[in-house]
Amino acid sequence: MIVRRHFLRNEVRQNVDVIRERLSKHKKLTFGIFLFYAFTPLPSNYLFIAYGLTTMELKLLAIPFFIGRWVSYSFWAFTASSIARRITLEDTEALSYLSAYFVASQVILLSLVYVFTRVDWGYLVREKKFRWIPRSKNPPKKF
Repeated sequence: MIVRRHFLRNEVRQNVDVIRERLSKHKKLTFGIFLFYAFTPLPSNYLFIAYGLTTMELKLLAIPFFIGRWVSYSFWAFTASSIARRITLEDTEALSYLSAYFVASQVILLSLVYVFTRVDWGYLVREKKFRWIPRSKNPPKKF
């Protein structure tokens, strides 16, 4: 709530409210989307940040997300332990791949959170056309 109230312009808050209304009306679809996301290897912190901007109830995200992550992590842990018994990797090889992936994924997903706040969701829902919210000359309020 603090980020939404102090760092987002009123136009951006109203724009994100369109997503909140849409997700609230289609609870089964929302459940399915978050369950699907939980099965992907994408980091969850950006999903929770974007969801937090909508100020919806956490249970609409948390229940499907944790079910999906529990099932998918259990599967991957079982699979990885089975494979680890057969092969071993050098520590230096694993770290070099993880580092580049981690940095790239963080930059990309942080950019997606920014894009989430800049898309004119009301126009997209009404007109079925994509457009950006124009930048305002008024900066957001500070603490």
